[in-house]
Amino acid sequence: MDIYSRNKFLLRIIAVLILLNVFSIGFLWWQRKDPTPDKQNKRDMEKIAHEIKDKLKLNNAQEIELKNIRQDFFRREDSLSKIIKEQRDSMNVAMFKVGADTMEVYQYARIVVENEYQMELYRIAQAQQLKDMCTDEQLKKLQDLVMEIRDYFKPEKKNDERPPEKNRK
Repeated sequence: MDIYSRNKFLLRIIAVLILLNVFSIGFLWWQRKDPTPDKQNKRDMEKIAHEIKDKLKLNNAQEIELKNIRQDFFRREDSLSKIIKEQRDSMNVAMFKVGADTMEVYQYARIVVENEYQMELYRIAQAQQLKDMCTDEQLKKLQDLVMEIRDYFKPEKKNDERPPEKNRK
């Protein structure tokens, strides 16, 4: 094998290795979008729906209605969350551009707040639908269950060295 053939062969191997590295890096970058938090959140929601069904002793019709209420809420919440995120991104762009218009930033902030208010209205409507679906006995159990669910989703306390609120000035 002469020197030209060897160089040609080495160049081909190097090109193949470069392509493999680029492909591997691209694949790893694509995989880094870890869907695990969404899956975990979905499992938590399914677990809570199951807990509600068991503790309230829902009949089949109520179980189907609960599922429909929750699906409708999460669908609306998800679409509104995306809109709020886009509006916050637009607000951040407006805030940090040279010669930013303060009134424009305030308008974005107002739109974000209005959409967050709409999100709370969705939660209120969901709660009302749940209350309408339940019997009086189930409502009493639901009231206790709401506190358990709230505590379940409460973030873990960090070792915070700040004094209690009433002692601050």
